[in-house]
Amino acid sequence: MELWFYLKVATVAILLGIFFTAIIKNKSFSGILAIISTSLFALSLFYFSVNILLDKTSIEWKIFSLAPLINSTLLLYVDSLSALFLLIIAIVSFCVVLFSWRYLEVYPKHSSRRFYPFLLSLFLSSVGLVIVKDLLFFIVFWEAMTLTSWVLVIFENQKKEALKGGIQYFIATHVATSFLILAAVIIYSYSEDFNFVEIKKSFTNIFENNSMLAHFLIFSIVIAFITKAGILPFGFWLPNVYPQPPSSASSFFGGVMSKLAIYGLLRFFLSITPFSSYSEIWGFTLALLGVVSIFVGTIAALTQDEAKRLMSFHAIGQVGYMLLGIGTGIYFVTFSPFLGMIALTGGLLHVFNNSIYKSLLFLNAGVIFYKTGTTDLNKVSGLIRIMPFTAIAAIVGSLSIAGVPPFNGFISKLLIFESSIGVMKVTESFFLVKFAFIIFGIISVFISAITLASFLKFVNSAFMGKLKESIKERRAIPWSMTVPQIILAGICLLTGLFPFIVLESTYYAISSATEFAMPAFSSVFYVSIAGFGVNFCQNCTETGVWFPLLVILSVLILSLLIFSFEKYANAPKREVETWYGGKEHSPEEVIYTGHSFYQPFKEMVSFKIFNIQFRGLYPVELPSIKFSFPTIIKKIIQPDEWFYYPLIKKIMKFFDLVDTYYEKLKEKYMAWLVIGGILVFFIVFYLAGGII
Repeated sequence: MELWFYLKVATVAILLGIFFTAIIKNKSFSGILAIISTSLFALSLFYFSVNILLDKTSIEWKIFSLAPLINSTLLLYVDSLSALFLLIIAIVSFCVVLFSWRYLEVYPKHSSRRFYPFLLSLFLSSVGLVIVKDLLFFIVFWEAMTLTSWVLVIFENQKKEALKGGIQYFIATHVATSFLILAAVIIYSYSEDFNFVEIKKSFTNIFENNSMLAHFLIFSIVIAFITKAGILPFGFWLPNVYPQPPSSASSFFGGVMSKLAIYGLLRFFLSITPFSSYSEIWGFTLALLGVVSIFVGTIAALTQDEAKRLMSFHAIGQVGYMLLGIGTGIYFVTFSPFLGMIALTGGLLHVFNNSIYKSLLFLNAGVIFYKTGTTDLNKVSGLIRIMPFTAIAAIVGSLSIAGVPPFNGFISKLLIFESSIGVMKVTESFFLVKFAFIIFGIISVFISAITLASFLKFVNSAFMGKLKESIKERRAIPWSMTVPQIILAGICLLTGLFPFIVLESTYYAISSATEFAMPAFSSVFYVSIAGFGVNFCQNCTETGVWFPLLVILSVLILSLLIFSFEKYANAPKREVETWYGGKEHSPEEVIYTGHSFYQPFKEMVSFKIFNIQFRGLYPVELPSIKFSFPTIIKKIIQPDEWFYYPLIKKIMKFFDLVDTYYEKLKEKYMAWLVIGGILVFFIVFYLAGGII
């Protein structure tokens, strides 16, 4: 059976899921249908992508063409790079929907019809984005992804924070998209085709004849992608947006959606633009922006006391690591292919690893909210006593994002660090450039320690210490919220202990996406079940090695010895209440809250420049400038008050109207299901030329 069949099954499954969840009002039943459709979607996508990765092949399928109206074709193309992102989408989407089923109970006044259809549409547009080989349809799926995610951001439309985050997200992403559209229009005027192959030919011509235009086109496309990825300063909107939707949607945002912008960068620099001096300039620029995001994003995260906002700032920092690896690789790959491929592999491997543990950490925050009604780290403690699985999963996710061995985050960070610092071995580059990359590597190593400190704060504040009496009797954690955490935590540990599972696929995803001759995987890496080694050049005698199984075996032996000594000593133990100065205190009086962690450091990185207050190097709020304007002018320069908020209210009224008509027509419920199902199948048959 051809592989396209499984992609067709995934498409039909998710389309049916979108339709049924849009018309069914019962939240629990709608969740079950979403789980069924997404499970079929994820399984088909998983099988499809794994086969592409294992076979190291690529497949192409033409759906339809818009010619003669315009030279654009819905051409599906899946290589190892696309397949790796499809694999990420499959894993995270299943975990997100399963988690959402019972999690939506915390929103009793909100209809699931404003959640599941848009979440599933986000899954579908994400898939479309990574498998099209046409710039016009890439923009179509890009915009579909933006709009469906925007609806999820304003899910709690009664909260002003959600609406403000929504307008920031809408404006920032659409301004960025306008740069992408502008670049597409200019490119089309040269290529007269939106196909990636034809665009690459045009880029080669532009590079040779018009350097200013070439730089402008690269600038426009890079701005679009790094804004969506959350790279500073263009990702200023992200900390105000990711905390707003339900945690399961935030999990997909942080785990997948921001990574699709990295896919766009990789596809653009590897498959569309030829390697040249432009690659060196923009590779260095990407690495520099990555380091800025690593530094500012992570320092700002350390000052946060709200779990989802803390995760959001770390999303900025972690994407910075990816950009550092990718930028380093793009810069050095032409004259030092070994170093370049190590850096690119590290950057892409960090995409995979971060997708898993970042999704997990947002789900952890969701469980805390489900159990306690808050994600404020100052108001929770001791949760390991009542939610041990979540606590263990949170510890695994925290150690993974901090790059602690033997978890998966260590491996990708190791490759990024080694490639950044290993540039001194490259003789073809300027000393100042090499020195800059070494500084980038040193900064990223230092900030990795800050990441660990930040998540020690998260774990200690939320799970350690004494349990507060006020949260003991809250709702129990259902299995549907525990299983996704176990799956993601298991992947963090499994791919950390056995890096060969994803390392070769990641390497081949990079090499297969470009026509530039790359060294064979076996000449750069040597892998075994125990770990892997790295070669920095063709005839290098010095290599780096990492054997996680030996490390974990040593840790287990030492832990067993410590436990044995403790049991052998049989020292008496007793539990008493907390006493200070001869007086008994309640846990609330002596608890070490999230706000209390790292106070001297937080004070050091908090300051004021003019009237702008910075906390963790990040502006808390820009000062308001008072002007005296006539009322009409004030209205014109405040479109959120006269346009955005009223528009949102009308959209919500439209949903309420749909609910009203649904109640009137529910006697004909089965008829609508049949008609809708036939309509969906007709559309898919028409567009795809048959499903089976």
